[in-house]
Amino acid sequence: MSRFDRQTVLVTGGTGGQGAGHVRAFHAEGANVVIGTTRRERGDRLAGELDGRHCVVQLDVTDEASWTAAVAEAEDRFGQLTVLVNNAGVQNPPAPIETTGTSTWRHVLDTDLTGAFFGIRAVTPALRRAGGGSIVNIGSVMGTGGTALYAPYVAAKWALRGLTRTAALELGRDGIRVNAVHPGGVATPFISEPAAGAAAPIADFYSPDPFAVPRLGEPADISALVLFLASSEASFVTGSEYVSDGGLLLGPALR
Repeated sequence: MSRFDRQTVLVTGGTGGQGAGHVRAFHAEGANVVIGTTRRERGDRLAGELDGRHCVVQLDVTDEASWTAAVAEAEDRFGQLTVLVNNAGVQNPPAPIETTGTSTWRHVLDTDLTGAFFGIRAVTPALRRAGGGSIVNIGSVMGTGGTALYAPYVAAKWALRGLTRTAALELGRDGIRVNAVHPGGVATPFISEPAAGAAAPIADFYSPDPFAVPRLGEPADISALVLFLASSEASFVTGSEYVSDGGLLLGPALR
């Protein structure tokens, strides 16, 4: 039996570099996967790779009604919902705080923080109906310190840490565990392509060469940790944070 047989997993941002990796990984472990995306064509292409046990839902994480519809679709299609991966996120173009526009600030916070809040709130009744479940919030190593020129993103990911711990306290007695994963540099379009309004991607000025694991992460590296936290193997783990960054936060390693 696979780890997620008879379980249903909703992944937001399910067609992005990491999101699609999570979708494939959960499906390979036997889960019914609900691909939440604002890009329906990409969702349909990803679904075409999978052998049944999937559906695509149009999900704008900043819209409460969109969340309600997505949860209803998951339950209608598969009978229950047991796992939420709050993966959807956007990056701001690099700029100092004094020139960061209010619309940029609001867009990043609405997506990366309020979107996760809406998600937790929307799925909680469904997870209770299923007898319990797991929520995994995707943060960032940039939410563990300050990073110049990325105030909106850093603020959102810092706040997500507090939201994770608070939700874990509120939902633990319902059999719902809530944890967070903080990736470092992962080889996806998120860092290899410029953010909207940016002149260059993060990859142009970031190199993993000095660090203990001198490579970019792969989506599979992050998915492995997400699957662990969502599984019964982590039944005693809640309100916890896991960094997967190849040693980036440690600083340069000895050669």
